[in-house]
Amino acid sequence: MSEQKPGELVKMYDYEATTFNPFSQRAELGQVAAARLEREYFRPFTQFHAEITSPIEVKFLADNVAVAVHTYRSFAKNLEDPIRGKRYNRNVLDGRGTHVFIIGAEGKLTLAHQHLSDICRTPLEPVS
Repeated sequence: MSEQKPGELVKMYDYEATTFNPFSQRAELGQVAAARLEREYFRPFTQFHAEITSPIEVKFLADNVAVAVHTYRSFAKNLEDPIRGKRYNRNVLDGRGTHVFIIGAEGKLTLAHQHLSDICRTPLEPVS
């Protein structure tokens, strides 16, 4: 996400992948979530930075399925709200991520499920 390469996020998700995001009210299909993230974060003047704040623990559930868990922080600056015509900052100070990966027959790694949650976030900060 930090590099803002359009089309790359969608490729990470399996066709039937589901995602939970701390800023969404419900689960989304992975490719839909990726398209929404690109629409929100890949805008002029928008900056995004994330940090993994713990070791990434990986457990293999089968030969072709693995689960990875970690904690993270993320900082988004100058996000645009096109409806209200305003910009704001969105920060997750302490979050958890769980990712279920599938390794395909060709060796391609894709996300089958992703759950990002926030333990502590700042209120939305208007950009002046």
